[in-house]
Amino acid sequence: MWYALVEQQRQWLRAWRAASQYAPVFGAWPAPALAQAASSCYADVFEPLLGLVSEPPPFAIRTVALDEGRCDVDERLVAHAPFCDLRRFARAHAKRAVLVCTPLAGHAAVMMRETVEALLADGDVYITDWINARDVPLAAGRFGLAEYVAMLDAFIESLVQDDRPLHVVAVCQSTFPALGALALRAQRGCAPPASVTLIGGPIDARINPSTLGLAAASHSLDWCQRHLIDVVPSGFAGQGRPVFPTYLQRAEIALVYPHRYVALADRYAQAISRGDTGAVDEARRALAEYTALLDMPAEYFLDTVDIVFQRARLANRTWRVNGTLVEPKALRDIELLTVEGTRDAVTGAGQTHAALDMCSGIASAARKGLDIEECDHYGLFTGERWRDDVHPALQAAFARADSAWLRHRSVPRKTRFVSG
Repeated sequence: MWYALVEQQRQWLRAWRAASQYAPVFGAWPAPALAQAASSCYADVFEPLLGLVSEPPPFAIRTVALDEGRCDVDERLVAHAPFCDLRRFARAHAKRAVLVCTPLAGHAAVMMRETVEALLADGDVYITDWINARDVPLAAGRFGLAEYVAMLDAFIESLVQDDRPLHVVAVCQSTFPALGALALRAQRGCAPPASVTLIGGPIDARINPSTLGLAAASHSLDWCQRHLIDVVPSGFAGQGRPVFPTYLQRAEIALVYPHRYVALADRYAQAISRGDTGAVDEARRALAEYTALLDMPAEYFLDTVDIVFQRARLANRTWRVNGTLVEPKALRDIELLTVEGTRDAVTGAGQTHAALDMCSGIASAARKGLDIEECDHYGLFTGERWRDDVHPALQAAFARADSAWLRHRSVPRKTRFVSG
């Protein structure tokens, strides 16, 4: 396997980088200021592709702008699972809670920093903050799609106990396990959140498959196991754990979906050319957040290829989690919003909206689909389209769901079971 060799090369590059920082001090450069500027640009734009930074950048959201002015934000971990922390961002007088289910697709949760910052205007925000699988000891066991569902179930259960409405927002690949967890909760008669929003996710990956979907469907699980799975080497807490490693994910970023990275690098270059230090800092942070990657547990990666992309078992009504058939039609008393971008190259058109038909138990007036014109995948949760189109739609859904939640909570609930 290549993991140990790749990590050794990273260590050499880190050592070279540390040594080169002192070169201007010793007169190795004829123009130290120019050399430092060039070195800074290299570090900001190219080093992230080499994986030289070992940890993702912090969220560092200390205040948020509200109608009444700036408000302090309290960030802390409120729950822990072996592969994921539940991180809370709280501010004063929040009347609702929003759970952001981030995708376990390689990127660190901090990639959705802008999403969290915007949603703080609506209430306290909780986010699934994934732990790098290389840092999870083998003793923690496996983490596949079933374990993912169970983890979300536990997080949701802890949050619905609060005396305020909870809104679940799932993005990209997290939409699949999030819908599964909510369906299973409904089948057990558990209290639902006020709303669920599914954004750009492969609920039915058979519809208009993307390049990613076609690649996943065209290779056998045995091929994926042999070519895409590596083992964490010594030097990490997860030594011996099989993973889909970051060095392969970086190749995917550079070769398969280069558009986002090129756009962020261009934003950085334009800020440099304008001499706008504030814009440079923001562009530098966006590059660092996007390129912060995590090893994915092999079990989850292979489950996703098999259950989500190859057999579309949720859409086929054949997905069982620990023996129980997942039935989205069991969902009741909840607002459902699905959001797609018309230029999304990661999730095909119609894949997310497929949830609207699957969740037929929800009143038709409470099921809504939204298409964002000229919006790519990342624009669904960052940038202008997120700010101007997606977030306002979520706010409207939250408001509708809050009113329904207040009505439903005053009516005693009867436990309902849906047979498989």
